[in-house]
Amino acid sequence: MTARCIVAALLAAAALAVTPAATGKDFGPGDLRVCNAHRCVPIVNRAVLPLLGAFYYGSHDPRVTPRARLGAPAFELRFRNGYVTGIVATARLDRFLSYGVNLDRFDRGTWYRVPAPLASELRRLTAGMTPLRVTRAALAKSR
Repeated sequence: MTARCIVAALLAAAALAVTPAATGKDFGPGDLRVCNAHRCVPIVNRAVLPLLGAFYYGSHDPRVTPRARLGAPAFELRFRNGYVTGIVATARLDRFLSYGVNLDRFDRGTWYRVPAPLASELRRLTAGMTPLRVTRAALAKSR
């Protein structure tokens, strides 16, 4: 085997070793869905998928924002396996309350600002869907 082949094999092995860690924080089309009580719509827009990854797992802390009021419109964000990561709420869908996803990033009972382009996409996807509402029971799910 030539030195060039050995180097290529080592680079390929290194790329494979690094890939699982990197892709664990990337969202693919449909990995996350926005849901009401009866329907879920997959998030597939490739322009907003990197924003999802950065929001859930990025290196910069998400911005804390005032809480959504009781009765405000809300939708659940669910992974493919049905796990509810939290809710997005307000008429602008610009606030997120974690239900326990990524505890190193999101604190119990704390609302976070959803990036504007992501909130816009969520509003587009939920147009015509009947929202859930922010209730005391919904707030109690934050852990």
